[in-house]
Parts: sequence; structure tokens; C-alpha cells
Amino acid sequence: MHTENPRVVFKERPGTGIPVPGEHVVFERSHSIDLDGVPLNGGFLTKTLMLSPEPFMRERMRDLCIPSYSTHAVLGDPLVSFGLVVVLRSEKEGINPGDHLYGLTPWEVYTVQPYIHGRSKYDPAEAPDYTYDVDALELQIVPDPKGAFPWSRYFSVLGAPGLTAFCGFEGCADAKAGETIYVSSGASAVGSVVIQLAKAKGLKVIASAGADSKVEYMRALGADVAFNYKTTPIVEVLREHGPLDIYWDNVGGKTVEAAIEYSRVHARLIMCGCISEYAIGPEERYGIKNTGLIFKKRLRVEGFLAPELAPRLAPRFYAEMPVLVAEGKITAKEHITEGLENGPAAMAAVLKEGGNEAAGKPVILVATE
Repeated sequence: MHTENPRVVFKERPGTGIPVPGEHVVFERSHSIDLDGVPLNGGFLTKTLMLSPEPFMRERMRDLCIPSYSTHAVLGDPLVSFGLVVVLRSEKEGINPGDHLYGLTPWEVYTVQPYIHGRSKYDPAEAPDYTYDVDALELQIVPDPKGAFPWSRYFSVLGAPGLTAFCGFEGCADAKAGETIYVSSGASAVGSVVIQLAKAKGLKVIASAGADSKVEYMRALGADVAFNYKTTPIVEVLREHGPLDIYWDNVGGKTVEAAIEYSRVHARLIMCGCISEYAIGPEERYGIKNTGLIFKKRLRVEGFLAPELAPRLAPRFYAEMPVLVAEGKITAKEHITEGLENGPAAMAAVLKEGGNEAAGKPVILVATE
């Protein structure tokens, strides 16, 4: 007996701009699956419970001739991002029906894992040396929180955003009590965790976002100075509340220029993301005009990818963060969109300037248990 298996498919490369739901990214109901009889070939069958729209998904939709830090998404296949799934059947040792797993998974309700159809043709010999094989990341079993916190926390503070924040802050910031950090996109899933990690270390935190509701959220997280960059110029805030010892960059462009201008000598600039550039062409990118200050102030500018720092720092993350979340010492918020059919619109919203109006990590609720 076949069961409907809806999915969200990458239909057309968008060039520049935000992917248009129904054109570049399409919800389909045409596929079905035999849940009892589909061959597992030594793998396991999962049901998708939640999915995470992420800015990096847009980066993977770029033209095939454009190199980047990630491998390309594959036309005609479901989108792939971080998700929470539950195991229905299994032929794989160590994975049993009822297990919950978190990691990269396709945007469809049912999947035979490990998923290989959407893997890009990645040849390390041909790719730039800064390209990371995104598809190499695998699903990992996660423990049932048993009411200590909702499953959706695995998409924010306990998932890829939290791990990214932890690895970047602990691996690159060299933070000391009394220093000042500026966190751009501070209400995002990554930025919100950075704010809390910085406050726990005794730092003064300046944070920005693109909506007044997000400003209130950042204040609730402990930010000493929180502001809406759309209504208050960044340079005015940094001039008054800086100089900076650390800058955490999630956006790129003019924000980096302002941070350089108001950094102390020997400040650290941690480059985590660049959402201002993901949906535009090279000719539209903002050219930073004060790079000469990098050597004059002896600034340390460091980019990172969490998977490269994770072998050293993930054991600490998984040992420390769930306890802090369960105790309420580290908090998070998720913005839930119900229904896989609303996935294309939810992904597009993540890429708009300032992101979603609602504070918290966007999560798509696909199904319940």
C-alpha cells in the first residue's frame, strides 16, 4: 500500500535575488512510498517531524560555475537542510524504530536513509580548497528531552546554530570579562546564543537586529545595548557604546565596515555569515572602504566553519549545553510554521533583509509523532 510522500523540490536556480516559492522552490504531492515494503538496503526509514530553513540553503542554489564554501544543491531533488526525524523501520545496527535523529535530511515526509539522491557531485580535486562537503554531514541520534525542553530546541540552541555559536565563540573569540562585543543579527538563532555565551563570560554586549520586536528579545537575553539598525545608524551606537574588543559578524557589508572603524587595537573580528550577500550578484556587494585599519589597529579577522572546529569543541557543547538549557540558564525561542506546504515561503522569509519579523529560530513543523 502506497502512502503520499509530499516534498519541497529545488526546481530552478534563482540567479540573484530571493528564491520565489512556486517557481524556484516548489511543493509537490506527486510522490508516494510503500512504508512497509520499500527496500532499506541496510539503511533505515524515517518520518520527518521538523525542518529548519537556513540561509546556507540559498548559497547552495548558486550557479554551478560559482565556487563557494558549500557544495551545490541538485536541481530536481528535494531541498536538504537540518531536520528532526523519527525512525519507522531499520536495518542499520545501532538505529532502532522510535529513535529520534537530527541532522541533514531532505524536505520530504518519508525518506530511506542515508539519503544519497540529493548529493552534489563533489570532487575534492576539482573544488576550491575552501569548499566543505555539506552532504558529508550525517544524522545523529538525539536523546528524548522527556519534557525538559521541546524538540524544537534542537534547531536553535542545541542544534547547528547553537553549535556554530559555541564553536566560534569558544574557538575564536578569546573573550575576557569586561570586554565589549558587538553581535550583528543578534536575534537570530546563532546571534542569540552568542549574546548569552558572552554575558556568561562577563562581557558587555551590543546587539542589533532589523525589527523592534527583536530588539526586545535581545534585551531579554541580556544584551546591554540592543538596537534596530534600520532606524538607528550602527555608527552612532558604536561611537557611543564602543570601542569593540570583539565583533561577531553574521551579515557582512557596511556592518563590518562600522565594526572595523570602532574596534580597539588588537580587536578580534569573527566572521560567521554574510546574509547581506547571499541573494545578490558580485557586482552588487558592498565594498568595505576602511580595510587599511585592519593593519593599523592590528585587528585579527577570522572566518570559521563549525564542522572544522567541532571535533575539538563538540564534546564540550553536547556535555554542557543541554544541562544549561534544561536548567533555564541558556534560553532560546523558535518561530514555528506548520505544514511542509508552507516551507518554500518560510525559506524565502529567512532571506529577506532583517529576516522574519518574529524573533526566534524559524522551524517548519511537518508532522507530529
